[in-house]
Amino acid sequence: MRVLFYVFILVIIAAIQAQLISVHVIFRHGARAPVLNVTSEEAKSYFYRGLGQLTDGGIEQAKLIGKVLKDRYVNSFVDSRMLPTQLLFRSSPVERCLMTLQTVGSTMFTNATPPVQTMPRPDDFLLVPKLDCSFQIDEWALFFNLTDEERNKARKNPWFISDKALRKATSKSVTLQEKSEENLPALILEKEAGLAVPAWFNEEAYKESLHVFYSALSVMASVGEYKSAKGIRIKAGLLLDKIFNDIQEKIRCHEKKSVNRISCDQKKLQIFSSHDLLILPLLEALGIREEVLGKELPPEFLSAIVIETMLVDNVPFVKIFYRGNPREITLRDVTGLVRNCPPKQPLCPADLFTSCCGEFITADPKSECYEEPSKQSLNEWAMTPISWILFGISIVLIFLLIVMSYLVIRYKNRSVVTIKKVCLEN
Repeated sequence: MRVLFYVFILVIIAAIQAQLISVHVIFRHGARAPVLNVTSEEAKSYFYRGLGQLTDGGIEQAKLIGKVLKDRYVNSFVDSRMLPTQLLFRSSPVERCLMTLQTVGSTMFTNATPPVQTMPRPDDFLLVPKLDCSFQIDEWALFFNLTDEERNKARKNPWFISDKALRKATSKSVTLQEKSEENLPALILEKEAGLAVPAWFNEEAYKESLHVFYSALSVMASVGEYKSAKGIRIKAGLLLDKIFNDIQEKIRCHEKKSVNRISCDQKKLQIFSSHDLLILPLLEALGIREEVLGKELPPEFLSAIVIETMLVDNVPFVKIFYRGNPREITLRDVTGLVRNCPPKQPLCPADLFTSCCGEFITADPKSECYEEPSKQSLNEWAMTPISWILFGISIVLIFLLIVMSYLVIRYKNRSVVTIKKVCLEN
């Protein structure tokens, strides 16, 4: 009897017509070389493209996710001939992100590579997390009890704070507390690449290093123990705002389409290539960071968030997926875990999803990050008790001045009238 019930449910689900109307994919770039330096000549030879650049392994990772996306969306959702009007491929201007997205695009479409859009790093508030906002320096000063000298260092080089968090986490680790001077980020990448590393950097040290490295990332990403709603908003708020607006616009378009038969194919597949410092706050805003990453672990290379918007019997719903491993070919459905979405349900009503994260959304992160001097001065100015006393005295003096002026004018007018009266009597 129970089997028949489940069969009945499956028949009902199969009968429901679901129409995919938009897809947003956000991923971290593929495997890269260490950003600052390497620890051996072997590593220098392996990372031959240079510090911070995409590796051959990263290119292969990009090809794999390109194949995953091709199998899922090309032909069935977008035209296999690669129509630029249907697509938006947007990347951070950093070369490893650009190379990753270009490789993904060329894998998805064999006859032509989609055009990749980007913009200069200082102007890119969509995919380049900003770390030099003045409020962040103030938050870090509280987290780490910074001296004035350290605040100045952080202002000139925000990664000074990351190094401070890394050392703090290392000192608390039983396995790594005597290795605070070691280049842990480089050793992690070298071990993952299969290169020779020091004997002490065994599997236990490697796993502990991932937690330590997360601590350095979390302070820059404004998540975890360093969580800051404003920090998340500056880093991921504009992208969230764009995605939610895109979804709402697509839904409105399809509502009109049913009446006017217009096309809603514009930019219906959007793919974004960015950094771990964007993936972390984005996951935090959606409320799924710990669920998909673990409590204190960083996102892996080419970890991806996939957001599908669909119409089910003309009612808009959203499904959210996560891909956590660069070798995975399946997507994990996390819809029921997302903030504001009904738990343990396969679909999330679009209106609930697009209203999930108000405190983390912004349409203008630049003005929030870099306040104009006049506005900043106004915000910093506050009325102290002495200020209120002086203000009150000023009001009283102004009032007395007005009264005295009135009395003087009135006295003069009476004097003139008296003189005229005397003259007339004479």
